[in-house]
Amino acid sequence: MSVDQEKLEHLVEQMPTFPQSAQRVMEICADINYSTQELVSIIERDPIITLKVLKLVNSAYFGLSKKITSIKHSVVYVGSNTIKNIAIAITTIGILPKVAQAGVSRTHFLTHSLTTAVLSRLIGRSKGIPENELTNFYIAGLLHDIGVILTAQLVKSEYKQAIDLARTETLPLHMAEQQVLDFNHAEASALLVEKWQFPETLVSCIRNHHKIDLLDNPSAMENAVFIANQLSKMMEDDENRISAVEAIPEATQLWLGSPIETVIESLPDFSGEMERIKAFMSL
Repeated sequence: MSVDQEKLEHLVEQMPTFPQSAQRVMEICADINYSTQELVSIIERDPIITLKVLKLVNSAYFGLSKKITSIKHSVVYVGSNTIKNIAIAITTIGILPKVAQAGVSRTHFLTHSLTTAVLSRLIGRSKGIPENELTNFYIAGLLHDIGVILTAQLVKSEYKQAIDLARTETLPLHMAEQQVLDFNHAEASALLVEKWQFPETLVSCIRNHHKIDLLDNPSAMENAVFIANQLSKMMEDDENRISAVEAIPEATQLWLGSPIETVIESLPDFSGEMERIKAFMSL
């Protein structure tokens, strides 16, 4: 289907910028030999991120026996990988509108995005992806639908029509968007992260997360995010689910190597990660 590029680019121009502190966190964490001290220093320069990281680390989820009062101590107690993902998620949540529009629930949007992010990373890890590369899996999962909630703010009436169509006809949301808006949230999300100067592999993954069946050789990240997105939708109840679950393409199923219904039970850290998501939502 064609995309109304001019309309889409106009919308993206109105969307927020991504904070430099989070960009820098992602950059240094892509280096397998990154300095923990540099990670700490970047986070500490942003007082809002610092306060929220400390609040989460001191929450009941982590159950630490003593109060943590610095980012440096947070890294010692819960690990640098956990802290970097927390910082990126907090930053992303911070740029979202406080009140969602067009029938999009901010709470359900965040839960879906965080669940997809966690599953993308865990699936990638289960397939042997190096730890330093898994940050991009997490970020792609976190931001794959960022265009949904931001577009809903800018074209409220039309977006409500797309959501209603998706629910009435049991369609994947991107198909309903295409009919109503002449573009879809995957394109909007990709253009936005491209504007934010994210790596091309991550931009491509987000752009392709609803057309993986058209790719000759999907990357591990594209496969992981697609599967994670479907699993996240499968976990939603019928009342909250906006978008229909999509069929798994044969190539992606072969890459996965097991029925999608058995994936979650094969990921040993998943239940703990879901508890962390609940803690996130209370921030």
